[in-house]
Order: sequence, then structure tokens, then C-alpha cells
Amino acid sequence: MEDSKFEESITDDRPILVSQQEIEERRRIMAITSGSFAVDNLPINPDTQHIFKDYEEGRIATIKDVEALLHAHYTKVALGDD
Repeated sequence: MEDSKFEESITDDRPILVSQQEIEERRRIMAITSGSFAVDNLPINPDTQHIFKDYEEGRIATIKDVEALLHAHYTKVALGDD
């Protein structure tokens, strides 16, 4: 529980990099995507969920940045560098 409070405070301090209109569009798309995952009963990876949440909330500017973060995460996992 303490970790999640700490993580939230870090996330909240970072700047918003996109417009409010873009954030609203990202939220709409993420809601649809999350609904699709739920309907198909696909699990959500808790180790990468923060990346998608940061993108949705405008703290990551582009999808290319998301791809780079996911690539780095999964490369680390594949190499066993947890």
C-alpha cells in the first residue's frame, strides 16, 4: 500500500505534455481498449500498466515514447535483468 502512494506522488509531479483535448481523446480510446480486454478476459500486465496510464494522462507525449518504454521493459525481462 505504501508503494502505491509513493508511486502516485511521483506521477502527479510530472508535467502534462499534451492538450486537455488530447487527454480526453486518450481516455476515450483507453476506455474502449480496456473494455475489449475485459470482454476477452485478457490479463493486464501490472508491470507495464503505469506506462499506459501515464500516456493516457498526458505525461508521455507520443506513442513512440510508449513503444520505447515497453521495449526497454520487455528487453530487461527477456534478459532476466529484473
